[in-house]
Amino acid sequence: MQKYLLLLILFSGSTVANPNFYMSANALSNEGSYSVQYGFSYSAGPGIDIGYDVDYTQWNKDIHSFGMNVKPVFRMQPFYVAPVIGINYFNDDIDWGYSVGAELGYETEQATFKVGYKESSEDFANNDAFYFGVAVHFATAMGFN
Repeated sequence: MQKYLLLLILFSGSTVANPNFYMSANALSNEGSYSVQYGFSYSAGPGIDIGYDVDYTQWNKDIHSFGMNVKPVFRMQPFYVAPVIGINYFNDDIDWGYSVGAELGYETEQATFKVGYKESSEDFANNDAFYFGVAVHFATAMGFN
């Protein structure tokens, strides 16, 4: 029941009028770890955007996950701060879990540069990490917005 409630919270929201699609890649502080995301964000009010993405994270050499995240973004142009929460499916008989974190970013019209921290609810080696990454905004880069 809790998993379904979390999914409902993650993906409930108003209709997306002018979404900003993005592709993102992060290098994690764990040796050889990384994550990639594809998602969209939209304005939810003055100075607030809501982002949704799907992600793949290689946590360590043995553990990876596929997940869905929600990220409310609080803007102070050109910077932002954002808590991140997600539900993830892990390999290696771990099954479902969630991840939480926080992110700081600097945005330009076509890209975002970000640093953050994320941690998994599941107990395995290197289940948390600091990261830095870049996101490319497709809608603005291709002139859709």
